[in-house]
Parts: sequence; C-alpha cells; structure tokens
Amino acid sequence: MDDKRTPAELDFKGLRHSKIGYFKEVRTKIKELEKLNLQLAKRHNRLNAIFNSMSDGVTILDRNLAVVFTNQVQREMFPDISDSAKHCHQIFYQRDTRCPDCPALKTMETGQMMRGEHMFKKGRLTNRFYEWTTSPIADARGQVEEVILIMRDITERKEFEFRSMQNDRMVSVGFLATSLAHEINNPLTSIAGFSEGLLKRLKRRDLEDDGRLLASFREYLEIINSEAYRCKDIIQNLREFSKNASDEYETLQIDVIIAETIALVRQHAKDHRIQITYQNHLAAGFNGIIGKSSQLKHLFLNLFKQLFSALAAGGELAVTARNDGENIEVLLPDPNGSLSVDFSGCLTYPKLDGAAMQGRERMDLSLCYNIIRHHKGEVQTQPMGDGGQQLVLRFPVALP
Repeated sequence: MDDKRTPAELDFKGLRHSKIGYFKEVRTKIKELEKLNLQLAKRHNRLNAIFNSMSDGVTILDRNLAVVFTNQVQREMFPDISDSAKHCHQIFYQRDTRCPDCPALKTMETGQMMRGEHMFKKGRLTNRFYEWTTSPIADARGQVEEVILIMRDITERKEFEFRSMQNDRMVSVGFLATSLAHEINNPLTSIAGFSEGLLKRLKRRDLEDDGRLLASFREYLEIINSEAYRCKDIIQNLREFSKNASDEYETLQIDVIIAETIALVRQHAKDHRIQITYQNHLAAGFNGIIGKSSQLKHLFLNLFKQLFSALAAGGELAVTARNDGENIEVLLPDPNGSLSVDFSGCLTYPKLDGAAMQGRERMDLSLCYNIIRHHKGEVQTQPMGDGGQQLVLRFPVALP
C-alpha cells in the first residue's frame, strides 16, 4: 500500500521525532546536571562542615589579598571579616596598605608555605598571640591563584612558655651563681692585692725619685682597671640574661650571643674539668639572625647545662658556628648521645606541678625546641667520626 502523504508531511513527522529525541536528551542532561549539582552541594556542605569544625581560623585570599572565604572560627575572631570586599591587612591589622614582607604575597610568588607568630597590639585581640600559616592553592597549570591562611590562638601556650622560661631563668641564675661568684672573686682578689701594694708604696718618701716604683704604679693601676671592668662585664652579662625579654624581634649577631653565653658558664666548666672551645667561622655581615637575645641565651645556656651533665668526668666541649648557604649552623658535640633525641617529640606543655618538675630535662628540651622554632630554625643530629653524635642548630641568615 502506497504512502500517499506528501513529502512535506513526511519531513514534518521526521522533524517531530527528531525534536522528541532532542527533548529526551535534554531532559536526561538536566537530570544528570541536577544529580551533579546535588553531589557538589553535598561536597560543599561537607567542606563547610569540616572547615567550621576546625578549632583554627581559616581564610582564603585571592591574588589581590581580598577575603573570599572564612570559616566560623575566623568570623568569631574578626567580626568585620563578613565584609568580603575588605582585604586581609584591613581586617587583621587595621592597615590601609599592605603589610611589609606580607607572607601571603610571598606564598603567591614562591608557591612555598610560610609560617610565623604575631601578637596583636590593638583591636579586640590586643595582647593575644596567634600562630599563622599561609599555603598556596594552585590551578591546573600550577599557578598560585589563592592562598589559604590558617590562624591559631596560642596565647595560653605563650603564657606557659613565658612562665616556664622565667622560672627556668631563675634556676639558671642559681646554676651560675657559684661559678660567677668564683669568677668575680678572682679579679676582686687581684684588685685588693694590688691596691694594698700601692698603699704600702705610697708611704715611701722617695716615690717621685724612683722610676721603677712609678712604673710599678702604672702596671698595678692598669691591672686594677682591667679587673674592675672584667667584674663589670660579668655582672652585665648576668643582668642581660636575667632581665625580661622584649616582645619585639630584632637583628642579632648570633656569634656574639654564643660568646656571651659561654662567658657565663666558662668558670663552671673549669670547675668541672670541662674545656670549652669556640670556633667562629661566620663571615662578616652574614652572622645575623632575626630573634630575641634573652631567648637565644636561654637556649644555649640550657643546652650547655645538659652537655655539662653528660661530661661529668670532664672533657672538651667544642662549639662551632659556620655559614651554610643562606643558613647559619651551630654545632654542639654530644659524645654520649644524651641530647640526640627527636626534638619534635618534646613538643609538650606540662603544667609546673611536681610531676612536671620530675621531667625537668624534658621540659627544658621542649622549651629549647620552641625557641628554635620561634626563630624559624631547625635542629638535627649527625654522627661524628668518633662514634658520638652532634647537634646541628640551623637558623636563616638575616641578610644585610
């Protein structure tokens, strides 16, 4: 039977079937997109739940340092952060311009993670310490397009560290007292002896006519002057060690810090038959680091104390400072391996109770590790040729 429909009617039927097939395909695609959107919504909610369950503040910054995301903790820290048009320096530091040495910008430029600490000096978070980390978020081409900033309130930890360091500083002053008394007694004995000798010679009437006697006067006075200034330096070093630390970091010459700390313990070492040698191989202009003098002296004094305990039978304690590329290395021998431990395992913050004091050495190591970390340093152990170990403290150089 012949189909008597016209060609136009046949084309219309084919077009209708084609449209029906197209609409079915579109409907299928819509269902797939709805399913995909549902999955994306679930993932978005899951990520929000994860970020909001964190105890740290999380912020995501774009390349212009504008805030594009914050979690609940960060919004509680900084209520003004809800205004997404603001930039990080406006919200966190109440600045109209970008911060000098902005870590977020460095992360964008280098693709490297940055970390540090900051104490807020104004605003609702005044006098609170925060630890921050900036990490890169890269696109498919590996280009950093956003930075994730994580902030953690470490005020309680810093207060504990401060109390512990003050307590430990007083213990260290007691440790130094005997040796310093001995060290000061030596120049005082010289001062007393030579001044008595001068007084006896003043009784002689032919003083002006005796050239040799006048020469001895000059020699005695120079010795008295030198020994008096020696006492002054010893007391000044002790005062510098025992005074409270500043909240500001500054550029310090670490070789001078080491030398001053060694001067404090040299007499104690002599009394225990320990010979301290110090080899300073740091190049001029490349011996500086950013830090706090009192904290670094506290660090080296604690390490020296524990090494003295390891050298109970006496021996040599050779300290070396040298450059290694853009870092400064301080080498401390540890012949008995008593300090060659995993310092990361010392990150504990025990309360100053009886149990904690029983683990005093562990707490000292914990404080030492945190001082190193606060100065952007690291510590490693290396084997020595004689079968012992040595500690390697590494700090970034503050370039001139």
